[in-house]
Amino acid sequence: MRANFVVSGVFAGIRRNATMTIALVLSTAIALGFVGAAILANTEITKFRQKYEDKINVSVYLCAQLHTADPNCTEKTTPEQTAAIKQMLDSDPLVQSERYVSEQEAFQRGKEQLAGSTGNFLHLGDLPASFTVKLKDLQKDYAAFAAKYAKVTGIGRVNNQIDTINTLLNIIDSARWFSIIIAIVVLVASVLLIANTIQVAASQRKNETSIMRLVGASRWMTELPFMLEAVIAAAIGGLVAIGLIWAGKHYVLDNIFEGPTRHGVIPNLSINDVLVAGGSGLIVGIVLSGITAFLTLRFYVRL
Repeated sequence: MRANFVVSGVFAGIRRNATMTIALVLSTAIALGFVGAAILANTEITKFRQKYEDKINVSVYLCAQLHTADPNCTEKTTPEQTAAIKQMLDSDPLVQSERYVSEQEAFQRGKEQLAGSTGNFLHLGDLPASFTVKLKDLQKDYAAFAAKYAKVTGIGRVNNQIDTINTLLNIIDSARWFSIIIAIVVLVASVLLIANTIQVAASQRKNETSIMRLVGASRWMTELPFMLEAVIAAAIGGLVAIGLIWAGKHYVLDNIFEGPTRHGVIPNLSINDVLVAGGSGLIVGIVLSGITAFLTLRFYVRL
């Protein structure tokens, strides 16, 4: 009997304050959507690092005929200089391994990457030979390695691919922090809206709750319908947020970055990642709404 009474009170309260409940659902959905977006961005950063950190190498480019205008390349690197550079790399304590990439191999790679009319202008010798070097500790040793080999005769430049990766990671990280800031702002607005909704609902049903207390209902019994109303609204908002998160992931990764994602350049996010992010936001919304409702009823509303 008590359960039926509580449930009927909950739905009666939702009907009475339908507009405020809808506003609460929408604000909660937006806030939890940004919470989920922040979690997804963090997941993407983690996958990106796992995918590339162990695969990022240093390229030591030799001097090609095309680059003789470079101050470091007064002439094309000779076979003797190439052999001397290889010997330096093999004996360097910072180097874990190295592999020589000839001009022919560089030319073939360039043709593949610049397929079409652009690739037709590429000729053998335009791209320099190079050494692909794997350092023992890329983050720690790269600066010393680059400074050392930039002065070696026959080397045009030393390039670290992690700079490109870090640029992309910084963009994703900025999106994550933007989502966190927006989520906090909208969550605060949602908390205030929950508190106001409960105060208005309690004021409308003051006579009902007073009668309930007179006939012996406990304080918990009179407060429970209001708390459930807030929790239900937050739960609906959380479910809507899951749909928004999936739509955002589909639009960004599956459409804007469709090519890189399909070829594995950018790690994709699975439906499980979306559900984890959305589910985490849903739990946050339910817990936060329950706590807000409880504190409002205890400190601002007398039932």
